Order: sequence, then structure tokens, then C-alpha cells
Amino acid sequence: MKQFVIIICLIALLGCGNKESSETKKLNLYIWSAYITDETIKKFEKQTGITVRYDTYDSNEALLEKLQSGITEYDIVVPSDYAARILIHQGLLETLDQSKLKGVENLTPRFQDMPFDPNHGHTIPFLWGTTGIGYNKTKVTEPVDSWSILWNPRYQNRILMLDDPREVFGSVLKWKGHSINSKNPADLEEAKGLLIQQKPLVKTYNSASFDEVLLSGDVWLAQGWSGQLAKAADQNKDLAYVIPKEGGTIWVDNMAIPKGTKHTEAAYAFINFVLTPETAAEITNLSGYPSPNEAAKKFIKPDILNDPARYPDEQTLAKCEFLMDVGETSTLVDRYWTEIKSH
Repeated sequence: MKQFVIIICLIALLGCGNKESSETKKLNLYIWSAYITDETIKKFEKQTGITVRYDTYDSNEALLEKLQSGITEYDIVVPSDYAARILIHQGLLETLDQSKLKGVENLTPRFQDMPFDPNHGHTIPFLWGTTGIGYNKTKVTEPVDSWSILWNPRYQNRILMLDDPREVFGSVLKWKGHSINSKNPADLEEAKGLLIQQKPLVKTYNSASFDEVLLSGDVWLAQGWSGQLAKAADQNKDLAYVIPKEGGTIWVDNMAIPKGTKHTEAAYAFINFVLTPETAAEITNLSGYPSPNEAAKKFIKPDILNDPARYPDEQTLAKCEFLMDVGETSTLVDRYWTEIKSH
């Protein structure tokens, strides 16, 4: 009888051990749409034995709202620079254990020590890019070199703007010679007025499939992010992408581990997988967005690496700004955005 009890206990312990092991072999990922493919996910699963479930979002505000509401189901999230700063300040991201990271040295020096997160305390760069204008060269024959073209009545109902308040306000602020991070109420009031004037010209506000809308011909001018718009131009040679002369947004989206994650080791495994040059290059080749991984460049397709729409020169980048956490001003921008959308 005593032996029988011991055997039962051993079986129970082994069962518990297997359950714990299976739980650690899961990863829940929350990432931007168009950033990762099933092909890349399957490679990670094959290499690690970790099963991935992923959801996508198309604005930092959606990510912030989810994490700020206390949802802790995700093991990796990918916030942009200013959103990462907010999440770090609010204590919603884990401090990274540097001893578990492999491949940080592969990153380009520009992305080695970001102002919003010195020494990769909480984040690791995933992809980067700019915000500008995609357009159809056969429909828009005048120069597309300024944000002002998005207010031209000639293109009524042929204009798309991102469904992203910071980016949309940023385009107006840059056009009018202000910082995209201006906290000046007069600047923001002016921007709101111009966006209300623009609204009758705008066919749609779309952050999820702006490239597809441009490709379809439904719009001829689209504010959007460089990678997807450059990829659209690859598919249709009538399309092009430009950073306006006033400058735009430069951004970097970053991998981070939310507080309360249940699969920490799986999260580090994913970060290290992405940091390998071959994986980083594959993500760039499939998404169209430039990689912050310097060592990946030898594996990136030459037509992507040599495309100024994806890898702008230093003179162009010098006119671009990172979106910063503007504190209480963000509440004002959100209120103005609601007024614009409901106008």
C-alpha cells in the first residue's frame, strides 16, 4: 500500500512537471499589423518548440489602453518610442535582464542607446521608419514635397490620413514650422482648425490598411508609414513615397515584456530570435520596414537596402523627429481628435 501511494505521488508530480513545462512553451504576442508573418512565426516555433499566439493592433493608443487597463495576457508587446516611454514611466514594462539577451551588439549604433530607454533597460528595437506621404504619380502630377498638398481641394475624397492623433497632428505641426511635440496650446488650436478644414477632403482615416487603399486607387494621396508605402510602390510603379520637405516623424518600434507576463523565458527566446541577423533581415524583407540590426544588412535585399524611401539619407533624417511623451498635452490632443472625427 505504501509503495502504491509513492507511485501515485510520483505520477502526480510528473504530471505537474509536464504541465508547467507545457505552459512555459507558449508565447502570447501583441504586435503591429503587417509586422510579422506566419512564415517567421513557424520558424521560431520550430527552433524553440514554443507555440505562438499573436494579436495585432494599428495604433499605440490601442496598445496603451490595453496595458493601462491591467490586461496581462501578453508576453511581448511592440510599442513605439513615445509609447514605450509612457509605459516605462507607469511601471508597466519589466526591466530586462541583460544577461539573458543575446545579439544586442548587432544593433546599429543609432539604436543602441535610445533617449526614451537608455541602455535597453526595458526595450529592444524591432523595426524603424518614417512617416510621410504615399501618392499615385499618374494622378498627382504636381510636386509632392510638402504636407500642404493634403489640404489641396483638387484632391477632395482622394486623401487618406492615418487614424492616429499624434501622427495626424504631427503632420500639421511640421507643415506650420512647429515641433511635432509642441505643447503650445496656440499651435495645437491652429492644427485642430486646419484638420477640421481638411476633413471634407479626406476619404478615410485608416492606420490598418492605408497601403492597400492607395494600391486600390480609392485614394491618390495617403499619409502613412514608410515600410508599407514603399512596399506598395514595389507592387505598383505608379506609386511613390516621400518625406515632405518640412520633415516628418522618425520612429522605432520596440520589443518589450509587460509586467505580469506568464512566459518570461519564452519572451527572451523571442527577443533573441529577432536579434539574430538572419531573422531581422527576413522580417525586413517581408514587411518592407528597415531593420535597426546592422549585422542584418548583408541578408537584406539590395533593392530594399538601397531604397531612399526606406533608408533615407542623413540630411532627410535630420529634419525628422521622434514623437515624445507630451504628458497632459496628450489629453488635449485626444479631445481635439474626438472633435475633429465627430465634426
